[in-house]
Amino acid sequence: MNQLFNDRALKRYRVGDQNGPVTLLTPPLRATLGLGALIAIAGGLWATFARIPVSVQGSGVLLPVSTINASLSGTNGTAIYMFNKKQKDWHKKARYFSTFPEKVSNQELLNLAKTIYEASHNSMPLSSNTTASEVFAQNLKETFTGLEVPKGHLLMWIQSAGELERLSSAIEEVERTIATNKAQKLNIQTKQVILRNELKSRSAFLRSMNALAERGFVNVESLLREQSQVDNVKSQILNNENQLIETNNKLAETYSSLRGQTAKLINEQLIYAGRNLYISSIIPNNGEGVEEGEVLMQLSNNQLDQPVMVPVFLSSKDMAQVFPGMKALATPSGYKRSEVGGIRGEVVSMAKLPSGVEEVKARTGVKALAQSIVSKQAVPTLAVVALEKSNKSPINGGGYRWSSDSELPYPPTPGDALSVEITTRRVAPISLVIPAIRSFFGITPPDAQQELIKQEGLGERTQGKSR
Repeated sequence: MNQLFNDRALKRYRVGDQNGPVTLLTPPLRATLGLGALIAIAGGLWATFARIPVSVQGSGVLLPVSTINASLSGTNGTAIYMFNKKQKDWHKKARYFSTFPEKVSNQELLNLAKTIYEASHNSMPLSSNTTASEVFAQNLKETFTGLEVPKGHLLMWIQSAGELERLSSAIEEVERTIATNKAQKLNIQTKQVILRNELKSRSAFLRSMNALAERGFVNVESLLREQSQVDNVKSQILNNENQLIETNNKLAETYSSLRGQTAKLINEQLIYAGRNLYISSIIPNNGEGVEEGEVLMQLSNNQLDQPVMVPVFLSSKDMAQVFPGMKALATPSGYKRSEVGGIRGEVVSMAKLPSGVEEVKARTGVKALAQSIVSKQAVPTLAVVALEKSNKSPINGGGYRWSSDSELPYPPTPGDALSVEITTRRVAPISLVIPAIRSFFGITPPDAQQELIKQEGLGERTQGKSR
């Protein structure tokens, strides 16, 4: 039997036959297998020796990291823009009086109060026949976002009709008291001249009577009567001096009332720049009514345009992986990272404690943006990222160094939300796969959080079946 198969096999193949024996691996298949082996080897080498970046995501805003303070209204009244007007002399005097009230004389105080009251009538916006849309457009033009204001400049005047009326009454009371005091003082001084002359003559007459009494020409009764007249004149002189003191005290009281009313008006209505600052935003329109405690302006210590140090908020889990010196990529809202990349930056510092809504609002200046960041990050923690500036920035690059040199459709603007990617480390790709393989085969115990999620899922399924 075996001989039969051998004969047939020898008949199919002879020496010199051009048709070879039947093979299982054809050349194309061998080439494919070889190529696959090379790819597998290359993949293994890449997974072992290559390094890929591992990053965390954060939310930020294109604003300086310095605190943005809110200026509140101290009274109910009408908001009048003063930051866009030329500084006047009474602006400086009012600020000086609020700082050093004891160094301002009564006459200077009266002049200042009258100037403030007169200026209140000239500072109100003039009424016109413009439509509501035109007024709104005009108010937008007067909103100088990012305007630099020097220290001591008057920013806004919240004019309260009631306080201005009380100031006017205090001024009238002082002027009326001054006029009364002047007339009374003149009358009393005239009386004093008459009484002093009378006292002088009666005193001389009393001395002569004393000389005559020593000689026995004048009796004691006449001497005592004249002495009583002299004492009466002295008493009238003292009473007049007391009236002068009372008149001066009454004038001082009216000045004190004016001083208090003027100080109250300046402290509650006039809002000054305590230092060199920038106006981030203005809430009320010019001439719009505001209430006490209402936010008027958002003020920043640093310039808003093209900020370098910007705030970025990360979750507590991601913050544990971030350290100063790590590279970052910040993409403003409205841009696609796949198209333009982002602005290159570097982490310079991190906060030690997490932030709440108020802390985030203090850094961003906008409550809605703060609430959005808190909703994205479970426990937001502040990290400061320094954006890189470049003189060769692409068109509409805003002066920053971008990861891509392609032209941008529009420049970034202050206040844009930032999607920030921070590269924490570079690892071999295989090191990311090994933990999953170990967990799959049970070599390492599962995470406690994942185990808790599985138990909760099993409990829900059990309850669903029991129902």
